[in-house]
Amino acid sequence: MLTDHDQDVIPRCRRLGQEMTFGYCRQESQGKPCRWILDCWWERFDVRSFLQAHLSEDVMAQVEQVAASPPPSKVLSLLDLVQQARERLALAQREDGDQDKA
Repeated sequence: MLTDHDQDVIPRCRRLGQEMTFGYCRQESQGKPCRWILDCWWERFDVRSFLQAHLSEDVMAQVEQVAASPPPSKVLSLLDLVQQARERLALAQREDGDQDKA
């Protein structure tokens, strides 16, 4: 079952710096696994085989590709987060404007 290991815990997440469950790591990135999932969890259980059994081939290929590529720079990550926040704010403002007209 896909959720079999969701309550398993690693003592320190490399990205967040705190204790983290496998369930979070499994769907951390917009519903897709964290880029570090294979590296962080391999000592706890056979995470690669587990994911291969539960993810589509396309998603698993993406996990493998992301895991093998270098992480984005901190500056680019921050700029991306700022852009996402701006888009959410603009959407919220448009929705508020639509509600005011109604």
